[in-house]
Amino acid sequence: MDLPRHTYTFLALLLAPLAALGQAQEPPGLDLSQPQPESARPADEAARARKSEPVVPLAAGESDVALGDRVKAVQRKGFMKAHRLELGLAFPATVNDAFYEKVGFGGKLAYNFEDSFALALRGAYYTQLRSNHVREAKAAFSSQLLQSELNGQLMLDGIWSPVYGKVAWLGSSIVHFDVYLLAGFGGVWSATSSAPRKEGPHIATDFGGGIRFYPKSWLAIDGGLIATLYPDQPVTQAPSTVQKVVAAQLGVSIFWPFTFEYVYP
Repeated sequence: MDLPRHTYTFLALLLAPLAALGQAQEPPGLDLSQPQPESARPADEAARARKSEPVVPLAAGESDVALGDRVKAVQRKGFMKAHRLELGLAFPATVNDAFYEKVGFGGKLAYNFEDSFALALRGAYYTQLRSNHVREAKAAFSSQLLQSELNGQLMLDGIWSPVYGKVAWLGSSIVHFDVYLLAGFGGVWSATSSAPRKEGPHIATDFGGGIRFYPKSWLAIDGGLIATLYPDQPVTQAPSTVQKVVAAQLGVSIFWPFTFEYVYP
């Protein structure tokens, strides 16, 4: 069917804008000039894009909060003594007497009010061993040794543990330890405390320190050095003097309850 010429002209003018609009627009998803959302990109491509993005620093304080959720600034202790009883044995030997060496054995009953402080009742019985220096001094100088003969002691001590740590033992296990200081007062029995003079116990004070190792949750092994001071008058012809006994000792203790539960502050 032949249409008038002006009809063809009208249709050409009508379709020209539609053709131009279709050429200007591209099918959806083919515009590569804009970045695609991560949901539309493959997983490996999205991961590479995240790695290449710059890291935005956190504001002040935010990093501390983030790390605090994962890392504890102070690790918990591996051995706790708070609110536990301690029963121990000790084997002391004097180190400051050239004439009469004193060796003995003793015991300790302590209660730990805190992990770093305990109150202990400590006692010991001593046996004196005469050295060759006694015979030599008496034979050469006909002298009388003004030395107190210590028989035993009973002391009430406060024990403070300011240092705590751990060491590797034989490269395969960790042993916890602490360093302690002690001081207190009590009574000492010497040769003048019994017959014939019967003066009774002498008031005394002591101080010292040492180190304790905890191989088990209920066991402690310690070594220390303790000095005991007390007044005594070994012979009546001489005035009373302050006697000084320094003893090194090894000990072992058992804690009750045998186990402990760590409570975060």
